[in-house]
Amino acid sequence: MENRRVIACTVHTASEAETARFGAELGECISLVGPLGAGKTVIVGGLCRGLGIEESVVSPTFILLETFQGRLPVVHVDLYRLEHERELEELGVFDYVRDGAVLLAEWGDRSPRLHGMADVEIRIEGEGSERSITVYAVPELAEAFAEIA
Repeated sequence: MENRRVIACTVHTASEAETARFGAELGECISLVGPLGAGKTVIVGGLCRGLGIEESVVSPTFILLETFQGRLPVVHVDLYRLEHERELEELGVFDYVRDGAVLLAEWGDRSPRLHGMADVEIRIEGEGSERSITVYAVPELAEAFAEIA
């Protein structure tokens, strides 16, 4: 699938709290990409708080999918252990999206279909507590994300 996203902004954070605050300002169908320990789940937690979800958010690495209800329904998936893309169909991930849920996919690039449909891709790099977070978004959303930075 053709990549239709453009760089919307790059943000540098110096703590887990700053990374979570950044997540709280986002929301859409989002693919999060970065190495182990980069802060993908921290951003998802911030996104969930931004959507009014007060529950604790942990990575669903072993259960693959977790749902939450805030101002909008949220589906949090972790594709780290994904063996076959058909597992997403079996979990009903695409049904949730068709029903209007916000989809937050850690390791989203492990599914070409899911990654390709994402309106937003967040790439995280860094070590220790410092992060460089680059947001790629479809052109219609890029301007809004640039305002966050």
